[in-house]
Order: sequence, then structure tokens, then C-alpha cells
Amino acid sequence: MNNIWSENKYLNTLINCLLFLVGINFLHYGQLILPIICFILFIDNKLQFKVNNPKAFIILCLFAVSFYAFSYQLGFYSVMGFTLPMAYYIGSNMKEVNENNIKKIVYLFAISMGAHIILTSIYEFIIHGARGFFMSSTHYDVWTGEKIANTTTAVNADIMIGCLYYLLFHEKNKRLKSLCLVVFALSMFYLLVIGRRTPVLMIGIAFIVSFLYEMVVLKRVSPKLRKSFISLAVLLVVIVLCIVLIYSMNLFNLQTILKEYHIFQKFSQSFIDDERFSLLAQSFSLMGKYPFGGQHISAELGQPIHDLLIDIYDYAGIVTCLITIVYCVVYLVNVYRVYKSDKVSNDFKVFMLGIYLCIIIQMFIEPVMTGSSLFLIVAIIINALCERLLINEQ
Repeated sequence: MNNIWSENKYLNTLINCLLFLVGINFLHYGQLILPIICFILFIDNKLQFKVNNPKAFIILCLFAVSFYAFSYQLGFYSVMGFTLPMAYYIGSNMKEVNENNIKKIVYLFAISMGAHIILTSIYEFIIHGARGFFMSSTHYDVWTGEKIANTTTAVNADIMIGCLYYLLFHEKNKRLKSLCLVVFALSMFYLLVIGRRTPVLMIGIAFIVSFLYEMVVLKRVSPKLRKSFISLAVLLVVIVLCIVLIYSMNLFNLQTILKEYHIFQKFSQSFIDDERFSLLAQSFSLMGKYPFGGQHISAELGQPIHDLLIDIYDYAGIVTCLITIVYCVVYLVNVYRVYKSDKVSNDFKVFMLGIYLCIIIQMFIEPVMTGSSLFLIVAIIINALCERLLINEQ
């Protein structure tokens, strides 16, 4: 991974290592590594400040100031908004901008964020023991040792899930492919143990949309790819049907045994969480009552709101929420430009499609700014890298 960030190979290695620590959320302070990376890039660029789009950078700076101004009373976390323009700055300063280097950084984040899930699973196995590992509904973070929401852990798998279709059907680097698939398998095993259904849904959406994009839009699905995709889909359906059949018929008394496990309690419920939609609808009715944030909406509802925009409104009010909407538009415009560009390869478009889908879906169903700002930081870095690619190819 030479010369991605700097012509100095030692600085380049250092920045990649720091980005890995960001992805793994080292010691639960991954966000605080960003200023160090920004400082290194600024010095290496001979004190020249450059970003892809000054307007986008200013929007993120305004978000940071607004988020702090309206939520400072909530404690130290209010300063996390300032990491978003830092993330954009980092993504704007790749030295050798090309599709291959961007893929390397995306894989770096996918592996490091997956490593966080794996470390957490090992930590839980140690503290719970084998039986408690599968049956406990309480989970802990490896770095803090404190209780952590399942959704916060599961978000770390999104980038790897987004890469999965490309990894299986198009990635030519066998070592990288094997490493990523091992990280994915271990991560998904733990997420299934803790009863996370959203990653399973995301895998299905990412695979189906990516396959249809190749078949309908690119018209390049080979007979081998078609056969592999159909075979994989049939295999998964057969496995699911066998599990459902064995469970419903209570063969070997398995239903009674499995009901004790958290994973089966979760998956026996509907994939669609009606309570979330109900909370979201209730939050809309309270927005006019609390226009300046302060977490009054979630306090009145008794639960956090699972949506990026409404959650930010709850924390920091209408001004910050409107700024966020503006940046979301900028973000989506960049996505659109990637897929309209004739200079971006079809391979890269397929690679990014699952990632973009997972990022956008997650914004609608999780409070990623306040619940997992690291995921939002990574999403901004990746988008800035793609934006940089478009600028470089003009």
C-alpha cells in the first residue's frame, strides 16, 4: 500500500496503521485519532490546506459548530461533530488517487471494523463462558468493558457486508479475499449469536441489487456468475427451510432447547420492527414542541430514536438537522456522479454499490451520529475518496 497518502513510505505506513486503529476504535478513542492523521497530512502537504469541495467542508464545519452549540450540555460527546470535517479532509488528501487505492482503504476499514466485532466476541466468550456466550442478552464492549447496544456492534459489519458481493464474484486477490471472508464469517457468527437481523437483511438487499445492476444495467452477467449466484441463493433457501422445518416440528426436542438461546428468540420475531416505526411516527409529532434539541423527544418517548436525521434533531435541534440534510444531498449527488461517470470503471461501480446501499440503509434505521459516529466518519472518508477520484479524472 505504498504512496497512497504520502511519497514517504514510512508516513504512508503510519497513516494506514492509524486508519486501522480508527476502524477498530482502539481503546474506544478511534475518533480522537483523526486529528493526528490530519496533522500528519497537513505537514506532509507542506502546510497547504486542500479539500475536494470547500462548500462541502464548510457545511460539515457548520454542522460541527451547530451540534456543539445545541448539545454541549450533554457532555464531552458534543465535540464529536468536529471529527466529521476532519474525516472529509482525510478523504480529500489521498496522494495517488485511483480505484485500486480506494478499494484498499475500503478493505482496510472493512477488516478493522470487523476485527472490533471479533475482539468483542472473544471478550464476551471469556467473561460469559460457552453457555452464557450463546444465551446472554447483555453484551459488553472489548475496550471499555461496559454494556453496549447490539446495534452499535452490528454497525461495524456494514462495510464488509457491502464488499461481500464483489469479494465473492469479482475480487482477484486470493489472499485478500480469504482474509476478508474469514473476518466476515467470524463477525457474522457473533452478530447472529447476539440476534442481529439487520445484517442478514442487508446482505440480501446488497446481493440482489448488485446482481440486478450487473444484469440489467451493465448487461455483463456471465453464465458462470449467473450459475454461482443462483446456486448460492438456492443453498441459502434450502438451509433456511431445513432450519424452519426442524424447529417447527420440534425434532429431537430442538425447539424446546433452542428457545433458550437469544438468537432464536430474536429470529422467531418479525424482521420488521413495528415499534421503531411507531417511535418514529411519535417523534414527528413532538418535533414542533422541542425545536432546539436537548434529547427531550427521546426522553418523552422513553427510548432513543433510530434514524440519523431525527436523532440529530433530538440532540441538537432543527438548525443542525437542516445542515445535516444539506450534506446528505451533497453526499447523494456524489454517489450519483460516480454512477454517471464514464471514466469510473464498471468494476468499481459494482464494488461501491453494496457499500453505498449499506451506508444509506443504516442512516435510516440507526442513530449513527450519536450511537456510532465512527461509522459516519468512515462513510464520509469513503465518499470523499470517491469524490476525489471524480475530480482527478476530469
